[in-house]
Amino acid sequence: MEAIWTAVAIGIAAAVLMAFRGRQRQRVSRKPTQWPPGPTRLPLIGNMHQILKGGDPFHVAINKLAQVYGPLMTVWFGTRQPTIIVSDHNLVWEVLVSKSADYAAREIPITLKPSLADFRTIVSSNAGPLWHSLRRGLQNGAIGPHSLSLQAPFQESDMAQMINNMIKEANLNGGVVKPFPHIRRAIIKLLARICFGCDFSDEEFDATMDFMVEEALRYSDDSRILDTFPPSRFLPSVKRAVMQMEKVKLRLMECIGRPLDSPLPPTCYAHFLLSQSFPREVTIFSIFELFLLGVDSTGSTTMWALGLLMQNQEAQQKLYQEIREHASCNEKGVVKVEENGKLEYLQAVAKETMRMKPIAPLAVPHQAARDTTLDGLHVAEGTTVLANLYALHYDPKVWDEPERFKSGTVLGVVEGVLREERAVLVPALWGWDESLCGYGGREASAPVRNLQPGQRFPLVKCCGEGGAEAHRGFLLHSLHENPTRS
Repeated sequence: MEAIWTAVAIGIAAAVLMAFRGRQRQRVSRKPTQWPPGPTRLPLIGNMHQILKGGDPFHVAINKLAQVYGPLMTVWFGTRQPTIIVSDHNLVWEVLVSKSADYAAREIPITLKPSLADFRTIVSSNAGPLWHSLRRGLQNGAIGPHSLSLQAPFQESDMAQMINNMIKEANLNGGVVKPFPHIRRAIIKLLARICFGCDFSDEEFDATMDFMVEEALRYSDDSRILDTFPPSRFLPSVKRAVMQMEKVKLRLMECIGRPLDSPLPPTCYAHFLLSQSFPREVTIFSIFELFLLGVDSTGSTTMWALGLLMQNQEAQQKLYQEIREHASCNEKGVVKVEENGKLEYLQAVAKETMRMKPIAPLAVPHQAARDTTLDGLHVAEGTTVLANLYALHYDPKVWDEPERFKSGTVLGVVEGVLREERAVLVPALWGWDESLCGYGGREASAPVRNLQPGQRFPLVKCCGEGGAEAHRGFLLHSLHENPTRS
């Protein structure tokens, strides 16, 4: 008997050893990535000294390097594996569209894993059954046409309240108002109804979620530092950030968990998530992800649009004229939601804003889900690829004077170039490629709905030169007054 057990043990050990050696041979024989050219890196810091050298924003510095090293470039962010930066229209299309399945894996900082339900949310999970299920439930249900049509009267009411609150603040502060807090709160109210139903109204929840979104965005940069330089985990500031994210996670579990315990209508996102029997953590952080991305993207785009209109009085006047002549309003004087699609210039302003100030200048980081190619180069599974959308948005070959706000040009592009060269412009402009983040393009027009303050009063610079910056505030005037610039 003992001999039999010895033989079995030897057989199992031999099988394990053979399997291990087989995998080892497979790894050795796997063809490595053919890295494109790039700037010379230094030990430990990689190319960070070149990126941080001029003090430019990260995406601007990357774009300057791309102009030197070409449309396909290898960059090292600290000690981590190098990244391929793609800065050409056709190559970006190859990554995001024609070979989207090959690049359907995600590259997310490991430190964010606890706050992303172990990478089981739409943005953080690789394309697969879970990703498709989450995305389908959101797009076909919570932000589907029927659900959004139910939201329309509530959105109009929120817009009227937001405008009135902004006017009150302006009256109390000599005509000066900081609109971002008002815009954020209106977006949070909308997202809360999408998640928990049209009847959901909870001021305490809205205030807590506003704070949680701000906290999560504040500490996300520290997670990137830790991901780029692992030894930084010993720094006190990084340790504090990690501890703070844990506190945010616990508070989110409590905040979002409360409405989940109440009866929910079948059209809301939370009802879908609960009906799929996902772990409670996946449900909670899928909901928070919607708040995080919705507030950050829609709020930032709206603020930039208001700022750019403030610097372009002619465009602002043209927009106001279009709203006044072609849009019907409800009894509160707010443009009806269904009218937004008819206002071509309003759409053009929103799209030109998204061109000049893209929500994610380098898109969502992608990884090769399997061995593939890019422009003929072999790309091994696990290789990180960034699509340099900023380069596409500012390409002088496509855009005349790309540094200038020219909403009329976008109208021309929509009618002309876009139809003939959709492979060049669509993924760069308006996020219609679903692989960018998984949410698709239906919410690309969301910032349009928040531009209505321009219907009620002109916007002019309050102080300083950086009028498009949210923290500088705006100077608001009644339509019956002549606005004066400061």
